[in-house]
Amino acid sequence: MNKSKRFLCLALAVVLAAMLLTACQPAAEDKTRLDAIKEAGVLVVGTSPDYPPYEFIVAGEDGAMETVGIDMWIARDIAEAIGVELKIEAMDFAGLDSALQMGTIDMIMAAYNPTEDRAEIMDFSEVYYIDTVVALTLAENAEQYTDLSSFSGQKVGVQLGTTLETDYFPQLEGAEKVALKKITQLVPELKAGALAGILVEEPIANAYIANNPDLAIAPLTFDTGAEGYVAALPKDEPEFKAAVDEAIAALVEANTIAGYAEQAQEMQDQAILDE
Repeated sequence: MNKSKRFLCLALAVVLAAMLLTACQPAAEDKTRLDAIKEAGVLVVGTSPDYPPYEFIVAGEDGAMETVGIDMWIARDIAEAIGVELKIEAMDFAGLDSALQMGTIDMIMAAYNPTEDRAEIMDFSEVYYIDTVVALTLAENAEQYTDLSSFSGQKVGVQLGTTLETDYFPQLEGAEKVALKKITQLVPELKAGALAGILVEEPIANAYIANNPDLAIAPLTFDTGAEGYVAALPKDEPEFKAAVDEAIAALVEANTIAGYAEQAQEMQDQAILDE
């Protein structure tokens, strides 16, 4: 065999060896989201902290702002179960879905309902809490809104991007929708008479009524539009979902979440809301 042929054979052998070595090594893309979270030592949770008792901001003993509430304490427990620290990323509710898809957050905890449209781009944990949707109105007008057609021809506020907008508002026959980024933007409009009502979960309505005696819940009932609250997770990450579900199941079994709900409702009058 001449030198050129020997060199060619040697080169081919080196290439084949490199290919075999590469094939034996785990590919970077095989790393799961759960692996990445554990490596980083941090679970990044996105929320919109303007929604007591689920997520809201209070001043701590040292004066520093702290994000608390039912969802935040559940997120803390999930992080502890995984063995990492919790980092909370606050943003407008409407920006949460894109943040999850872009990978800037690992999970959404924001009084979040599972829907068919959302299921196309994300996965969900098991349901951890179920609540009732109501119409918050001026107390002097509350009794005139007795059924789903009572708001016909009137403006009703909802938080942009929520199931209150997509599942519940359409049940109000003939109402005009006003969708804003935050509930705290809608309440002043209601008090000023620019809105006839706002759609919110009952604990949120009660929180505002406690500090605003001129507000009340209208005596009407919505058809159930969504199936409770879940954590929203990246699509097709079964290991991460299993870890989150396991942590939630332990909280539900121990009745811990009910305790968080009671604690949050006691604290919600301390909420710092940016109106």
